[in-house]
Amino acid sequence: MKQLFRTLLVLAGLLALPAHAVAEALNLPIEFRPQDTLINYQDIRGVPISPTIGDPPGSNGQQPTGNESTGVFTPPTPGQFQGLMMFGGTTGINEFDMGKVKGSPVLRAGRTPFSAAVALEMHLPYAKGSHDFIMILRRAQIGAPYLIRGVSFSFGSIVPPPEKDELDLSLNGVPNTAYWLPEPFTTNNHGGASYYWSPHARQVYAIQPGPVSITWRKAASYSDSNPPPDTYSNVNGVVSFQTNGANIFLLHTVNYVASGSAVKPPRKMYWTQRGFQNLGVPIRVPTARVGAVNIVYNNNFPRTVDPDQEFSGVGSTLPTEGSTNAVLQELRTFWYDEQLGNAFAYNTEGRVFVELLGDLRSDGETRQPLGIEIVDVSKQAIPSDITVELGERVIPPEGGSVEDLFPQQLSTSFTYLHDVAGAARTEIYALKETFNLNDYLVHWLEE
Repeated sequence: MKQLFRTLLVLAGLLALPAHAVAEALNLPIEFRPQDTLINYQDIRGVPISPTIGDPPGSNGQQPTGNESTGVFTPPTPGQFQGLMMFGGTTGINEFDMGKVKGSPVLRAGRTPFSAAVALEMHLPYAKGSHDFIMILRRAQIGAPYLIRGVSFSFGSIVPPPEKDELDLSLNGVPNTAYWLPEPFTTNNHGGASYYWSPHARQVYAIQPGPVSITWRKAASYSDSNPPPDTYSNVNGVVSFQTNGANIFLLHTVNYVASGSAVKPPRKMYWTQRGFQNLGVPIRVPTARVGAVNIVYNNNFPRTVDPDQEFSGVGSTLPTEGSTNAVLQELRTFWYDEQLGNAFAYNTEGRVFVELLGDLRSDGETRQPLGIEIVDVSKQAIPSDITVELGERVIPPEGGSVEDLFPQQLSTSFTYLHDVAGAARTEIYALKETFNLNDYLVHWLEE
């Protein structure tokens, strides 16, 4: 019912727009961010959040400077009164109409089917055409508003160079990859950028949800003898130039919005360290095929956590506790151990971008790009409860297939492993009864 009501609210808003605005196509993809809705400034005069009109924006200047009840003025806490939500409504039944409702024989009977006549007896809001009733409001629910904003790219998407020039004009058939250099301009090797420039794939990736600002360089350079036109000196206040010897490259900054939604189905990963060693499974990487795993962190998923943020489970202890020896902390979040050929996770939950690389190129620095993965790291899995009769084969939950998934047992004392000649997977059969739900756990792994 809430979803229906919210849908009606959106339709009502569309009906109030000009026809050309309704007909405009949406820029996909889009995402819902209700937490960013500004439920404020809906009164023409503003709200009393300061004694100065318009400072901060939305203030009507009516914040009191004294307290009539105590005589001591207490300023409002930050954000107080700034969450006002206003909505339309109808007046209730007045005393005269309430008397009519109470004395209505139709309503007092209590058995009359609902109709337009009953709605009139109840004094419900209605809409009427030239002859018939069009709409009767029987009940209403108020739902939270939606904020829908267009996004430029999904998490993990390739961000191509602009399709237009620095003046926001068409390139007239010139490929954007020829008009703009593939690598954005940087003065610190892209450190702290909200995007990822891969020197291996020579592509820009969106790896940070939210606003993304990229400064592109025009491929064709200028010189002192061929200076750039004056019209390029200040386009929207963001165009500047890079001087490299005798060459002058025009810089053009473009702002994007990256979504938190992944460009491809994310891979699941669970914590594998300390108290989670018997719950999570490290990701095995085939070192014969993959030469390097490049994990690209972001603001929401850092490389390490602060020492005081290291996860400590209930009742957990360290070998050095009670001694003067230094505590060896595990502050990493998601990392790849080349010697073991495994990826591990700990301390942080969230979404991270991973680049898979192959052999070194002749330059000795970059590698062959093999592809990318989006990894969702969680503390631990929530197991599905499945009943397997003794002697039956252990299979994945509904929706999974033994042809596509590989079993990783956390305990082998309840099962029998049957190796089939020529088969890629070992078959597992129930051998002994379990007494607790978590006596026997299996991770079904995808390749």
